[in-house]
Amino acid sequence: MATTAAPQKKGARRQDKSPTDHLQGALDELTRARDEAGDSIRAGIDTAIERTRDALKDAGSDARGQATEWQRTLEKATDELRHELGIVAVRAQNSPEGLRAMSAEIRKRKAELTPKP
Repeated sequence: MATTAAPQKKGARRQDKSPTDHLQGALDELTRARDEAGDSIRAGIDTAIERTRDALKDAGSDARGQATEWQRTLEKATDELRHELGIVAVRAQNSPEGLRAMSAEIRKRKAELTPKP
């Protein structure tokens, strides 16, 4: 007998998956549906897959653009403001992977800023 996970509350979101993970899951489901569908339905599924892939690419591009804009703003910020924003950025992380990536970047940047003996 198969068991199913308890339904999530409406609007609830799993904290361990990013929007990219959710879109990739949707693409995987569409691909499975396409493989099982008849010819008349495949064209519609192919279009949905392509549109989802385009949206995923656009979302990544938008995120990179936003990050670049934030970086320019931070370059003009005071040290005190940078410190506070760093704390906010750490607290905003909702996954261990995000914190690990930040930790690695912090170590790298600290090595760059530490004078060599």
